[in-house]
Amino acid sequence: MGTISMLFGNPAMKILEEHLWEGARKHYLEDHPSDRKKNPRTIMRRAKAQYKDKIEASLKEAGQQVKATWGIFKHGMAEELKAALITLFRMSDLDWYSVEVGSPTCPDVIAVPYELLKHLTEELLFQHLRKAIDFENLNNETLKALASYSTGRKFHEVLEGLRRNYEPFKIGPSSGFVISDIIRGDSYFLGEEKHHSRMDTVILSSLGASPAAEDRKNQKGAVKKWFHEYRETRRNDRRFTSDGWEIGLEELKSWVGDS
Repeated sequence: MGTISMLFGNPAMKILEEHLWEGARKHYLEDHPSDRKKNPRTIMRRAKAQYKDKIEASLKEAGQQVKATWGIFKHGMAEELKAALITLFRMSDLDWYSVEVGSPTCPDVIAVPYELLKHLTEELLFQHLRKAIDFENLNNETLKALASYSTGRKFHEVLEGLRRNYEPFKIGPSSGFVISDIIRGDSYFLGEEKHHSRMDTVILSSLGASPAAEDRKNQKGAVKKWFHEYRETRRNDRRFTSDGWEIGLEELKSWVGDS
């Protein structure tokens, strides 16, 4: 890392600096394709020599802008992240998820990769920040750094808060769900792969379609049913495809652990 981000002492600025240098590396290779086979350290050293002044100027300008809005951002960070996650659920469709229990058209329990939710929540938060009046002077790279910082710091806390409080949300226009479990290193087939992978999985339980579907008793009951009835008898052919999420299989696999 360079000296500019150290002067500001702001973690979002450090993320921004990393993003800018990665962009500089890509630009360098676009301009010098013959260097692609060189040592990565050599490539980065040459990129830094070429783009150092430009990036330091960008960081200095962004640092002043972030400093002016940091209090507002920090104060509302968790709530904005939660709103982005709930919006993501509402924008999705049931058939984008892996069905754990029930039929594809009327599932009782569904699953989705933790890292996929985190990645797309960050994208939605960035879109929100880009439209917010308090951040209108910040460029896209700076806003992406703020969204990345927020997601890195608060996503798990927000997700756990929804789970602990049995907080209901919609998937699509009318299907009510609660988060019932977060399973670390869960075994899953991805796409058309014949060998399973391990990934952190978020389990969602349906609240049904009754008039009282979203009362507290029903919310707790849906979670208890997962733990006491469904979890111990899970299917052994669990498979998740990224159809609908606009996430490629290679990107999805980059978020999982070893099988």
